[in-house]
Amino acid sequence: MALSTFSELKTSVANYLNRDDLTTVIPDFITLTENRINRELRARANVSRVTTTTTSGTDIYDFPADLIELRNVNYVSGNNRTALSYMTPESGAREYGTTANGSPRAYSSLGKVIKIIPTPDAAYTIELIYYNQLETLSDSNTTNRILAEFPSLYLYGACLEGAIFLNDSDEINRFDAIFNRTLTEIKESEEKARYGGNVMTMTVQGDPGSLVRRGS
Repeated sequence: MALSTFSELKTSVANYLNRDDLTTVIPDFITLTENRINRELRARANVSRVTTTTTSGTDIYDFPADLIELRNVNYVSGNNRTALSYMTPESGAREYGTTANGSPRAYSSLGKVIKIIPTPDAAYTIELIYYNQLETLSDSNTTNRILAEFPSLYLYGACLEGAIFLNDSDEINRFDAIFNRTLTEIKESEEKARYGGNVMTMTVQGDPGSLVRRGS
C-alpha cells in the first residue's frame, strides 16, 4: 500500500473506513488529525533551526510563524554556542533591570515574541531550535516530513476522525486504540533517539520567517 502523498492518504482512509461516499469530508479528517499531531507529537522530523542577528538597543523579536514549542535558545559566537537560560519576565527584570546593555545571557518568552536579556548592545547571533507546525497536506502540498516518516499516524488519526463523523462506536474505539498505540510507540522511539546517545540531525524547514526584529 503506497502511503506517501495526500492523494494516497485519502484513498487509504476511504478503504479503511470501507466507504466511497466520503470524498468531500476526508480532507477534513486529515486536517483534524494534523491539529492533533501538532498538539501531541514532538519529533525530530518537525524540528527547525533559525538564526537572527540582534540590533543594538532592541530586545524584542518575533518568533517564527510556525513555532509550536521551543527546545533551545543559543548565543552563537564563531564556533561556540552558549545556551541562554530561560527567565520569567519578572525574574529578568529583577536580575538585569539595572544592568547596562550587553551580550545575551538569558531570554524570556512573551506570547509570540522573545525577549533577549539583557538588551543587546551590538549585533549578536541568536539561534532558535524549535518544534514547528506541520506543513498541512493539500492537493498543492502533497507530502511533508511527518507523513514521510510516520504515515500510519496520519492514516489511523484520519480514520478515527472518520469514525467519529460516522458515529460508529466500535470503529471509534478501534481506531482510537490503534492511533494512541502508534503515537506512544513513536514517542518512545523519539525519546530513545534523543537521550540514548544518538546524534539528532537538525533540519532547516525552508524559511519559516526566521526571527524578525520587532517593529521592522
